[in-house]
Amino acid sequence: MHKKVVMFGVAGICAVLLGLTVFVLQNLSDMAFSNARVSTLTFRSGGAQLVGTLALPPDVQAGPIVLIIHGDGPMDRFASDGYFPLINSLLDAGIGVFTWDKQGVGQSTGNWLNQSMSDRATEALAALALVREQKGVVADKVGFLGFSQGGWVIPRAASEGDPGFSVIVGAAVNWRRQGMYYTRVRMADEGRTQDEIDAAVKVEYAKNDRVFGASDQTYNPDLFPHMDAAHFNFVQKNYNEDVTVALKTMKGPVLAIWGALDLNVDTSEDSRLYRDLFAGVRQRQTVVIPNATHSLLRASLFNYQLVTQWPVWKEYLFAGLGRHAYAPGSLALITRWIKSSSAAELSGIERGGQG
Repeated sequence: MHKKVVMFGVAGICAVLLGLTVFVLQNLSDMAFSNARVSTLTFRSGGAQLVGTLALPPDVQAGPIVLIIHGDGPMDRFASDGYFPLINSLLDAGIGVFTWDKQGVGQSTGNWLNQSMSDRATEALAALALVREQKGVVADKVGFLGFSQGGWVIPRAASEGDPGFSVIVGAAVNWRRQGMYYTRVRMADEGRTQDEIDAAVKVEYAKNDRVFGASDQTYNPDLFPHMDAAHFNFVQKNYNEDVTVALKTMKGPVLAIWGALDLNVDTSEDSRLYRDLFAGVRQRQTVVIPNATHSLLRASLFNYQLVTQWPVWKEYLFAGLGRHAYAPGSLALITRWIKSSSAAELSGIERGGQG
């Protein structure tokens, strides 16, 4: 009897390990194109040549296509492969993707640090026009999907142009307020007391307002020893960014999503501002995803302010989980909303409801 119990236990453990192995191997396929028609597209904007990849579902004709608008930093078209679980989820749902290297990254020329958010909006509109020119593409089904800093780009682009739809993830309305929130969270994580944080933030933002708030200030390494001249100019160019006006004039359906446990953006404040600005406007929806991060990943596993803060084992975990690294329901919400919006089959909540 004891031997049978032991054998049953070993068999059970083996079955669990086998199932886990199959699960991981299946998810690892999310970290590259698993099934897509892929081509390279090139366009120009702001004197730079941008190079990207258009990926289309193999068995879907004239389906929706999203243009990925990057967040901050030197992002290549696939975000060092981090976009692949998202991209494959979109492709599996019959949604195409166009994503390109930021200026000065990968195969693109220029320098992303020389760009304002207005420059990036102009670039997004150039990409929109490019994709709409491709054979078999339905113009009204091409729209934007952007993360974080993309939330300062898409409202401008969707006000100046006419995307088929816009999805904005982890957006802040005001650059300065977002920086203040980010700093407060970082200081709290360092163990500072509330009084210490309040005092430090007051001093830091008085200095920032004095230096970055005026366009005629020159780079002074003594004031910002951890910032080089290129980053200084980038912050100065964008420090006064605020999309309040643009949010009121966006064209096309808009879905704005935040993770409830975002460490980079004040979800409570910014989602409220979006809801207020969208009130009474058709085809607007705001949603807060429970237990989700700034990028809508599972907060219990991946809640850091920067991906560079991940320990190495979290990188392996992300690859092993694939699309399951995202908070439950978040990717399904995005794909379902894009398909219904681009097909002009908006449900009652998507016409103006607030999540």
